Amino acid sequence: MKTLILKIGGSVITKKELSAPALRVEIIEEIGRILKTHSDSKEIRLILIHGAGSFGHILAKRYSLQNGTKDHPEKIPQALEVQESVTKLHTEIMRLFKACNLPVQSFPTHQYITNDKGSISQIETNPLKIALDAGLIPVLYGDMIPDLTWGYSICSGDEIVAELSQIFSAESVFFASDVDGIYTKDPHVFKDATRIPETTLQEIISGKIQLDESHNTDVTGGLSKKFSLFKDSPALESIYLFNGLIPKNFEVLFQKRPLLGTHIQVKK
Repeated sequence: MKTLILKIGGSVITKKELSAPALRVEIIEEIGRILKTHSDSKEIRLILIHGAGSFGHILAKRYSLQNGTKDHPEKIPQALEVQESVTKLHTEIMRLFKACNLPVQSFPTHQYITNDKGSISQIETNPLKIALDAGLIPVLYGDMIPDLTWGYSICSGDEIVAELSQIFSAESVFFASDVDGIYTKDPHVFKDATRIPETTLQEIISGKIQLDESHNTDVTGGLSKKFSLFKDSPALESIYLFNGLIPKNFEVLFQKRPLLGTHIQVKK
């Protein structure tokens, strides 16, 4: 069976531009209904990761947690505050998905993943494999997690996607954002920005395709870091970016039709 990994960005499920946490309830519900209608556990295995959005990035930036708690033990309560905030977000998303009868299972990131110096060091994968074999959809998310060297540090949803794409030999990964793919400039800022419908991972890593950083508050490195994570995913064939604020676009995961977004070819 094919394994697909879907990252629903924080800008899709939350109003990331606001200064306080706010959920996009109607969009989450519609995404859940579409995934329920089109996903078939007999044909594909689906793993979901969602971003922290306004529930995580704002607090993490306020407390300067980009480099973890390190030699600042006074920051540990702040790190746990961020963890509690994103856990609340995750709990609500799971509630909305389950109300759509989507067969999701929660995998709180801080319980299954450990960092070392801000990068993933270990993932407990056996429970994920069992869930997938049972026809369930595991759900993880960007979080503050234990770090072997730094105490606590940020584990981005993007890094989770990259690591799991290797572990589960995913053929395709999908990123749902608040724009229609990759642009020559930030389309939220520049009216003359042009969408790039097709490119390769090599062009991005080499710098031939220049990527702007996120227009929203982002403590995980933005687009440039996102794609550099995939250079060591041998089974991965394609990365897709699309606008998740248009829920119908999620059908592209299961239907072979043209994508309004950006297709990044990974294999040469």
